[in-house]
Amino acid sequence: MGKLKCKCGHIIVDQTDNIKYKGYILPDVYVDDVSDNLTNNIDSLLTAIKNGKRLEWIKNNFDVPPYPTNLKESSMIHDSLNIIDKTQEIFECENCGRIAIQIGQTNEFKFFSPDSDENKGLLNGN
Repeated sequence: MGKLKCKCGHIIVDQTDNIKYKGYILPDVYVDDVSDNLTNNIDSLLTAIKNGKRLEWIKNNFDVPPYPTNLKESSMIHDSLNIIDKTQEIFECENCGRIAIQIGQTNEFKFFSPDSDENKGLLNGN
């Protein structure tokens, strides 16, 4: 996203990882798809390893090279989740507490105002 201007005028910046005012929403209509994707990827990787076709599995699921072929299986499962096209970004304005929710997979956001100032910091993991 880069930068998003809140209704209060504050600029919400998204240019790094682990931001305390950013999160993701996984709509319920995609939960089964994400779960099926995860279990299918685990099953297919385990089958490939059992059949001595680990490298073939990596090549079928990733762009090799540049994708490394010496990663742990857990890292490859994580990388193969590919839920980013199923989630929407959510941001909280650090100034006013408004919540900005991405509309689908667009670069547009809809803002929602909190009931009070006590609601600030909802996305900081506490």
